[in-house]
Amino acid sequence: MNWKSILATAFITGIVTIATGMLLFWWQTEKPELTYNSIRSIPFDDASNKLFIQQVEIKNSGDKPAEDVVLVISLTDEIIEKSRVTIDSAISHQKAVDKNSIQLKIDSLNPQEGASVTLLYQSTKTKSSGAAVSLRAKGITGRLIGSNIKGKTESIWIALIAAYGGIAAFILSTKKGRVMLPFVAKSLLTGQPIESQKNIIASTLSMYGYPEKAKEYLNSEANRQYWVEADLLSSEAINGDEKLKKDTIQILLKICKIKNMSESSRAIAYYNISRIYKSLGDDNDKIDEYLNLAKAIDKKKIEDRLSHDPVFI
Repeated sequence: MNWKSILATAFITGIVTIATGMLLFWWQTEKPELTYNSIRSIPFDDASNKLFIQQVEIKNSGDKPAEDVVLVISLTDEIIEKSRVTIDSAISHQKAVDKNSIQLKIDSLNPQEGASVTLLYQSTKTKSSGAAVSLRAKGITGRLIGSNIKGKTESIWIALIAAYGGIAAFILSTKKGRVMLPFVAKSLLTGQPIESQKNIIASTLSMYGYPEKAKEYLNSEANRQYWVEADLLSSEAINGDEKLKKDTIQILLKICKIKNMSESSRAIAYYNISRIYKSLGDDNDKIDEYLNLAKAIDKKKIEDRLSHDPVFI
């Protein structure tokens, strides 16, 4: 690895690390969080009516003050007999009660501060569904204790971001990783798997009538690279008969259409198509066409090959 690669790797790794850190910081930034709990007693008989007691406790479970807190406890057919608010006397608040509901307004709740409201209400029915609870503050909505699905989800996402941030930094630290990352990202977004180079080449060989060659590819333990395979296939074709040459041209053309192929490999594949046409010796237009396609992608590499390629010399 030369110094340019080292600097590029350090820069990319640093960017990914900083970006991941900033995202996690933003996600974990201190914020208010309102929670409540509601407890209802069994009914007490009172002549023809039933008496119920319900207690609602609220709390700022977050890390920042919750402003303009509003708690509304409402009944339907039941009637409130008595109510009581328990809260620190230093906390500014207002209470409004009518026969079916109670509203508690609190100017501000510091972290871990809270309040409770106890209701004694009457119902003509044997059963009562109890009072409905609504809790809100500036920019937030209160949630019932025990329904912390959001919190669990956030923890999972935080862990995933940290993990994938590290993976991304590692992938981007290599040249091959930087080439493959866009294809990996596209595969994750579209749900379409990235096919292995070995399978694609074997499938193409089978398509054009070379099943034995395809089996060799599939059974090989070697790590297949498109540009190396293009060189090998064209070398065999140049030394083979006309049918093999024309079939190999079609195989390489098929390979050139693969979406997750690096541009450098695509240039080598086009170059090898030109080589095979050169060995056929009867179509200068095709030779130039594919040679120009290769040069348009990676001119320096192609010109370097032309300077010592026996097919063109």
